[in-house]
Amino acid sequence: MCDKKQVQLLATWLKNAKSIGVLTGAGISVGAGIPDFRSPGGLYDTLKPDLLTATAAQRREMSYDPTTVVSWSLFRENQFPYLELRRPFILGLNQEKKWKPTLAHFFLDTLEKKGVLSRVYTQNIDGLDYQMDIPHEKIVPCHGSLGSAS
Repeated sequence: MCDKKQVQLLATWLKNAKSIGVLTGAGISVGAGIPDFRSPGGLYDTLKPDLLTATAAQRREMSYDPTTVVSWSLFRENQFPYLELRRPFILGLNQEKKWKPTLAHFFLDTLEKKGVLSRVYTQNIDGLDYQMDIPHEKIVPCHGSLGSAS
């Protein structure tokens, strides 16, 4: 946690900044209800390989190492486990519009409106950044995005 002096220093720095680049990750979107991969209750913790369309050997591997479900080696053999796992997330973004931008996304939007946001590098594929008034060319989705297609 930050103490009052650290918060005041940050506020002064932000007030005087001419150009700010931001790197975001899962933490910016978990407040919207999107589970991350590694936290308790996250995708790896709640993975149920027996419910996924996979061979017995693939299910054993996912039980032993939950990260297998998002591995390229499994995806090349069998796309179903990944797509079945991610289906609620994809539908929640594209059809249901279940998730909305968080306070952190609105902070980025404020930086843009103040004219100091130079770039947002995001590890998230949720596309919530694209729901803000940030020019798309300032958003760099490091792992791709479901929020914008071109």
